[in-house]
Amino acid sequence: MMKVPLFCPDYTNQPHLEAFNKVFQSILRSGKYILGEAVEQFEHQFAEQNHCKYAVGVSSGTDALLIALQAIDIQPNDEVLCPSFTFFASASTIARLGAQPVWVDVNTDNYLIDLADAEKKVSSRTKAIVVVHLFGQSCAPDAVKAFAQRHHLKIIEDVAQAQGAQSQNLLTGSWGDVGAFSFFPTKNLGGFGDAGMITTQDPALFEKIKCLRVHGSRVTYEHLYLGGNFRIDTLQAALLAIKLPHVHEAISKRRANAERYLSALQGIDSLCLPNNPADGYHTWNQFTVRVLNHKRDELKAFLAQQEIGSAIYYPKALDQQPSLRSISTDKGIPTARAHQLTQEVLSLPIYPGLTTEQIDTVCRAIQKFFSAR
Repeated sequence: MMKVPLFCPDYTNQPHLEAFNKVFQSILRSGKYILGEAVEQFEHQFAEQNHCKYAVGVSSGTDALLIALQAIDIQPNDEVLCPSFTFFASASTIARLGAQPVWVDVNTDNYLIDLADAEKKVSSRTKAIVVVHLFGQSCAPDAVKAFAQRHHLKIIEDVAQAQGAQSQNLLTGSWGDVGAFSFFPTKNLGGFGDAGMITTQDPALFEKIKCLRVHGSRVTYEHLYLGGNFRIDTLQAALLAIKLPHVHEAISKRRANAERYLSALQGIDSLCLPNNPADGYHTWNQFTVRVLNHKRDELKAFLAQQEIGSAIYYPKALDQQPSLRSISTDKGIPTARAHQLTQEVLSLPIYPGLTTEQIDTVCRAIQKFFSAR
């Protein structure tokens, strides 16, 4: 029986072991462990690759979102539109600033925010919209920007799962007011612990973000804002800089893996395959199917018996999270499709090091499961 883990970082890490060791020794000997030249070089490289004027390395993707919200001046009692089907940090960072997450439904074909639902939930207190480029697919820039302009809202792009994705020839993280990236090990550019990046085209926001990263201080011991210790580790930045030029190769492998899945799993009743947009560039951070007719949990258990990894992203919509219920709102219009997806979605292995034999093993197991039912 061939084991297929949900994720394995070897493909993107093993080829660079010698370079990793060399840069580790260099940073260790330098004694420069906080910010510095290595961080600045990584930031410049990242900004250039992602078509942004500015990039600021920070301590995690969650902190990137928190700083982004602070940078656009989200205040207590402000409302921020946020999809209810996403990772917790997309909304918890809003709540941590005393603002109110306003839940917006998502589309079942691509899992992305539904702007028609968002239209119904704008109020005089609404200050921003968080668009989450979920599972590797980009939201449509033109539609989001037009919506934001109509309602005088700031745009935060949550790019944690979609570095390198495109829609309408624009890269994720390059067209909102602020973009927030994560380098959690499973991401398209996976690090060696927690780290993140914030991007913007606005020089004033760039200066404020840099300040917020270091306790709100531009001059030592003079604190303009209530920032925090949000610095990226110098070593982390130096290691990520080695992998950065190879991220497109890793994404290309993810895309090839997705194509093999999409071809092999066509025509199975009760299985909805993910959308692969013809007018965009999907980076497939996750390959997430929908399992209909209440068979999802049974399929997951069957795959586990075959030693095939899978995961449910996400088993609860954010409006169902105990810590958010009393401080958020859906404006009386429930996010029904988000709730539906929590009962249907299942993510399959898609990481770059996955072999064709492993993909075929997963597909045969899924075909076997459905043929017996």
